[in-house]
Amino acid sequence: MKDFKADVVVEYKGKVITPNQIKLLKSLQKTKSQNEASKLLNINPSSFNIQLKRLEKKLGVKLYYSTPNGTILTEDGLKILEIYEFSKKRLNNKFFTVSGFVSGEIAKILFENPIITSFDNALKLLKLNFVDILGVDDSYWVFRLNDERFLKSEIGNFDINIFLVVYDHFVMVSKKEFDYKNLVGVRYSSHRIVYNILKKEGINFKVKIRTKNPFKAIELVNEGYSLFLNESLLKYVDDNLNIEYPKFYEKTIHAINFISLNREIKIDKDYIKKIKKLGFKYECI
Repeated sequence: MKDFKADVVVEYKGKVITPNQIKLLKSLQKTKSQNEASKLLNINPSSFNIQLKRLEKKLGVKLYYSTPNGTILTEDGLKILEIYEFSKKRLNNKFFTVSGFVSGEIAKILFENPIITSFDNALKLLKLNFVDILGVDDSYWVFRLNDERFLKSEIGNFDINIFLVVYDHFVMVSKKEFDYKNLVGVRYSSHRIVYNILKKEGINFKVKIRTKNPFKAIELVNEGYSLFLNESLLKYVDDNLNIEYPKFYEKTIHAINFISLNREIKIDKDYIKKIKKLGFKYECI
């Protein structure tokens, strides 16, 4: 079937999953029915079920479960398809680029089809050897990646080349008056810098809720939380929200890094101009 072409072999739990086995999962994800999925693949339902059971036995995990709304893939089943899609994209791209949400604003200019996600997901992709270029929203993680004890036991040695550093600041976003004791925090961001500044300034604060996604954090501001937001993301803030520049604005400057793994990358001057238009200060290496 054309819709279920699967010519990429992936590994999961140390076991090889064949293209035909990927087709089983893709068809089941689409139809939520083993009977309908077997029709799409032109095999009988009993054969479909037997093959699915064999795959579960090989991997030692449950791949699907039944609900009133149909047959649904488990987390393991969805993860296998995610790995497959990433593998397929990697074959079709000169560089496989993964960025955090803030660095993603730049990645969209520099590279074709970047993956923009939370940094914990980026680390998972790094462990799977899917990453050629990594946009890092918090320079703390560049330090961690350079630590030979971190990740290298899992993915082997690699050369980290920092080829672009840009700088951003934080601003204050709220629906009414900014409330330091009702903050929304963004995991894997540079919020730790703001928190350290608040401590030094003697400002009492409390993070009431956390999310991995700054865009979700902006939504939560509409529910009454206050947010320190990267200035480069202000274009995503609704007009009904208040924006303030903290008195310690200059102290909130922080680096956003782009690194390549075992590759040499050059940035064209025209791209630098576009990066500046986004509001970033930059340093080309």
